[in-house]
Amino acid sequence: DYPEYAKARAKVNSQTVQWIKDHPNHNEKTIITIPVVVHVVWKTNTHNISDAQIQSQIDALNKDYRRTNIDAINTPNVWQGIAADTEIEFCLATVDPNGAFTSGITRTQTSQTSFSIQTDNMKSTSSGGIDPWNQDDYLNIWVCDLSGGILGYATPPSSFNNPDDGVVIGYKYFGTLGTVQSPYNKGRTATHEVCLLYTSPSP
Repeated sequence: DYPEYAKARAKVNSQTVQWIKDHPNHNEKTIITIPVVVHVVWKTNTHNISDAQIQSQIDALNKDYRRTNIDAINTPNVWQGIAADTEIEFCLATVDPNGAFTSGITRTQTSQTSFSIQTDNMKSTSSGGIDPWNQDDYLNIWVCDLSGGILGYATPPSSFNNPDDGVVIGYKYFGTLGTVQSPYNKGRTATHEVCLLYTSPSP
């Protein structure tokens, strides 16, 4: 139905295959650390989540991707043979796109009551959100009040510069403390959406 999208995904897949061929020693243990910028877009103080809540999500991502999460023992038998440490870690960015020190957190007050997956307005300064940092250098995560009953979403990977690349999570489902609400208080929404962002099955 979307031939251009299928072509873009096929290009990403072929680039991945080529990278693996060009790096025959890629299986040697090397930890990849991805710098993250969390864009908090808020209207009320409740939406303006704390630094501690944001750090709790980074911690949850690291535990899940390194398979040090305490519930790893609950992995179903069918997956035991392939469940693994991905050797990927996440950290809040310490340098912004201009080379200045940063906490890796931006905070943008908005007049928008909530945001939706249909418009992606949280990703644009001109529409009440904030523009992304360069996606080649940072994983952009927007945290806001999401409408439509969804917990979060990710844009699919592409082989071109896409201003929508990144992850969006509702403030009630981000991290493991603060405004997060049970049963979505384990940081797994972001774990799931980040996985979708960085994977590209064949079309």
